[in-house]
Amino acid sequence: MKNLEHEVLIGTVKSKKQFEVNFSEKFYHIPEAVVPKNMMPVEYIALYLPAGTFGDEDGCIRYYGKIAETKTVKREEIASIPSRNPEMMYYKFEVEEWKRLETPIIRECGGIYAKAFTSLEKLLSATKLSDIVNTEYAVVKKIKQSGFRPEELEKIETSKDPVGVKLLAKRINEAAGKEKILPVQITKYLLKNGYLRLSFDEKTKSLNRVPTEKGMEAGIESFWEINKYFREYSKNYYSENAQKFIIEHLNEIIMISEEEAYKNN
Repeated sequence: MKNLEHEVLIGTVKSKKQFEVNFSEKFYHIPEAVVPKNMMPVEYIALYLPAGTFGDEDGCIRYYGKIAETKTVKREEIASIPSRNPEMMYYKFEVEEWKRLETPIIRECGGIYAKAFTSLEKLLSATKLSDIVNTEYAVVKKIKQSGFRPEELEKIETSKDPVGVKLLAKRINEAAGKEKILPVQITKYLLKNGYLRLSFDEKTKSLNRVPTEKGMEAGIESFWEINKYFREYSKNYYSENAQKFIIEHLNEIIMISEEEAYKNN
């Protein structure tokens, strides 16, 4: 059953140049890794123009369009807007035509980080961003600070050799230039979504996090190793496919962590 609350993807336009190309060539593009799989497909695109994109104008939504076709392409195929990361996968939404909203939807506080979702009915009747998007300021501000921008996601290195979660988190944070993700956040996400499970080992009398069948299909493997105290312990390793899967879901991991922290506080 179609979820009307997800029928419109509100995508952020980073610059005047991007807007001019998206508008004239009737498309919008966004990294595949930024859009949660459970939010697809979408039927419409609305363009959020951040404050300062067009001079002194505040952030707002002025244009939207019905999607004619959705493609998954390499970034290099979007040749009219050059990129330093040609191999990264993007959604390219081709639009039938851009329509101008009768009343622009104005940002009061908070804003949209990368993307948001709403219904067409709400989009056409809204006058303020908070009418269509949950802009609880404290949460939005925190997620915006903690989340990964598309250019940061593009910089994260993966390796053909399997790696542990600590090394993967280190590479992710190095790409961001500061600590944005902890290994425990990744592990919690994988446990919550059925890629890992808790297993008590009688031999070592330890509780381990081991991959489920779903996790093994994603590329997670578990091995026994010896620590510096000559005790056995179970360690998970992530294949290149598993590394890419985690990178694709980083902002989802961040959002869940921040929402949990906000509720607990």
